[in-house]
Amino acid sequence: MLNHPITSPSSGNNTMVLNKIFVIVDPTTDEQPAFERALLSAKMTGTRLHLYACAPGPSRDSGEASALELKARELLDAFLLRCQDAGVEAVDELEQGANWSQSAVRAAARCSASMIFKNSFEHRDVQREMRPTSDFTLLRLASCPVLLVKDRRDWGHRRVLAAVNTGSTDNAHIKLTNQIISFAQNFTDAYGSDAHFVTAYNNSNRPPEVQELAGICGAPTEHVHVIKGSAAPVISALADEIEVDLIIIGTVGRSGIKGRVVGNTAEKILDHTEADVLVVT
Repeated sequence: MLNHPITSPSSGNNTMVLNKIFVIVDPTTDEQPAFERALLSAKMTGTRLHLYACAPGPSRDSGEASALELKARELLDAFLLRCQDAGVEAVDELEQGANWSQSAVRAAARCSASMIFKNSFEHRDVQREMRPTSDFTLLRLASCPVLLVKDRRDWGHRRVLAAVNTGSTDNAHIKLTNQIISFAQNFTDAYGSDAHFVTAYNNSNRPPEVQELAGICGAPTEHVHVIKGSAAPVISALADEIEVDLIIIGTVGRSGIKGRVVGNTAEKILDHTEADVLVVT
């Protein structure tokens, strides 16, 4: 179950407890796929929800609440009722602020969130290059895994694709790979999913042996994919080919150049697949 300790396949002390999902509610739209995904997850696993919205403050002229603040309050109230009806434990938080994505990162840290769920909508590559998106801000600054939810589809294929890097020998990458494998296996248990694993390699690297990788991932060889090419296009193409509902990727660096690279990789995957994307640290 998702709210049980997650133990890495190769290390008994590498555990993560997922007990609170931080759900970002977007008052600018009626479509709230992140909430729908979080409510489903909470019903299946018993995880608590923290519903969060941020809107501009009162008008300078009238002192009245902004239209977005009123909309946010309306959505939060409706979602709390739905959680209550579903038997899901939930609290809400409505905050005022000009930069909602940074405010959300701070709020998630304050409430000790185990994971953030956020709506994500397709952008053209040039839009992402021109200015940082809220997706990028969360991926760079959040201290917990971030699930970027594309739409309301019901994960009907029950299939997860985890991107792993087994060629690295440093401890940070080994730990991250174990976490990704554990998340994939954990989602498989919670949702009755099939877990697939992919690793991309280039000319300068010797490709890993499929049998060896299957053993590391605890998966049958037909669920292990070793593909030559750059990570983002390899992952996106395979995700569409085998019709996965969720892609899991990871990063050991979220600041500076490393933060820019992981943000760009995640966004490239987001904009070229229909699957949700979970970024693990």
